[in-house]
Parts: sequence; structure tokens; C-alpha cells
Amino acid sequence: AADALCALIVAWGGEAERTGPVADDKVALAEALASTGETLLVTVGGASVGDHDLVKPVLTRAGLVLSVEGINVRPGRPTWFGVTPDDRRVLGLPGNPASALVCATLFLEPLLNALHGVRDTGLVWRSARLAIPLPRNGPREHYLRAALRSGPDGVWLAEPFEDQDSSRLVIFAAANGLVRRLPGADAATLGEVVQVLALPRSQAA
Repeated sequence: AADALCALIVAWGGEAERTGPVADDKVALAEALASTGETLLVTVGGASVGDHDLVKPVLTRAGLVLSVEGINVRPGRPTWFGVTPDDRRVLGLPGNPASALVCATLFLEPLLNALHGVRDTGLVWRSARLAIPLPRNGPREHYLRAALRSGPDGVWLAEPFEDQDSSRLVIFAAANGLVRRLPGADAATLGEVVQVLALPRSQAA
């Protein structure tokens, strides 16, 4: 996921410097985070709950002020955001590959644009008809990885993949759109119009 994330950052006009994997150890994490002078830090993993939540405590002891501790989004609930005393932004992404890349698409590109003084979020939303029906949504806003294509009448069609496992990067790689489902949304019928976030590889289509 880290390599894919770096590629996305470059595609969005940023420069990415990967520090490499860091052991699940508070001392190692503190040293790695202190050694970078980047304006924006993006962490992947270490953003779970309980004993596995390591990154936030390390940064909090260094003065991090959290403005977002978690989000009501699936996949990606552990995503967080804060600012360090030296005014560096920190975006914490989940460890599951698909969760990390979905949340990077939703939040990292707009954040990079804002840091560059660009008002546009960069996100491309489309209206599309569902190629399959969908069940009622749960309590979290859900972004379903989907195949987005032009239908015979020129109207976009969106077909969410049956497998939405957040640990499977191959599903994200195969998707070119994310179907947005609001919390508690009713079951959607075949052909119903939904909102879709186009992923970078589909925006030129």
C-alpha cells in the first residue's frame, strides 16, 4: 500500500519520501517521526485501538493536537488528523491497504491541494446508474469499490464488486470508482442513480 500511496501523491502533484517500515515500538516510532522535516506526515497503520494504537500516543507526547480522532466511514474508521507544535500536518491512515487508499483518495488529495493553495478538492464526482441492486446500508458512510463504465446510452454505469474486503489491495486496483452510500441508506434497486467518486484512472474517460 505504501508504494501505491506514494504513486498517488506524485499523481496529485506532491513529492513523496518514504521512510520505510517502522517497528511497532514506541521508541522506533518516535525516532522515525522526529527525523523527518516534511510539511505533511502520512502514517499507515498503528491507528487501531488499544495496545495497537501506537502512533497517536507517541505524537501526542510530542505535542500533537488532534482535530479528528476517527471517522464514520467504511472502510477507514481509524483515520485521524492532527497538527504538531511545529505546524506539521499529520494524517493517520488505517493499516488495511484498501482502507488506506480509499481514505487517501477522500482526504489526502484535498489536503495536498489546500497546502498548495488550491481551492478545488480535486475530487471528481459523477452520477451513475447501478448495474446491480444493493442492500440497505449500515450506520457508517460506505464507499464501495466499483467498476465504472459508460453504458450504451452514454450514461455512466457503476457495478460495485461483490468482495469489499478492506485487506485486499487487488480489489482497489481493479476499481475505477467508489460508490457512495450514506449512513442508513435504503436498499438501492437496479438502475437507481447513485453518486460515484471517480478514481484517477477513470477521470480521463
